Amino acid sequence: MDFQTPEWLCKLMVGMLPKNCETILEPTPGDGNLVMALREQRPWSRIQAAVQFWDINERYDAIIMNPPFSPMTKGYEILYRCMELSDVIVALMPWLTLINSEKRTQDIFDFGLSAVVHLPRSTFKGSRVQTCVLQLEKGFCGTTSLNLIEHI
Repeated sequence: MDFQTPEWLCKLMVGMLPKNCETILEPTPGDGNLVMALREQRPWSRIQAAVQFWDINERYDAIIMNPPFSPMTKGYEILYRCMELSDVIVALMPWLTLINSEKRTQDIFDFGLSAVVHLPRSTFKGSRVQTCVLQLEKGFCGTTSLNLIEHI
């Protein structure tokens, strides 16, 4: 089953990006909901929706994404590759990303986890996966904020 990012969540995620981003990559565009939100809210930015993500070698000011959750190993591979392509990442991920692997959790904190937005289970109708948005900033070593969205 295909779960696209809801419009309200796209707006929230785009709002988490720093204002000064000139180049933004969406490595997993699906139907393009995040790309549309970017174009509406960031018309001054150069936005790239990847067609051949694994062929990309340039760096970006920011990356925003909702990678595939099935198989989740693919989503984690995409997240790690994005950590090589940008210092700023806003990623919709399963909650298990942070609690299911000590190594992955450490890698994310070592990169710089500035915020986590815990999303309600109702975010994706028909899905049993609990989700969150990770806001990553390379080198961030302060206190990570946890924000809860209780209902939509």
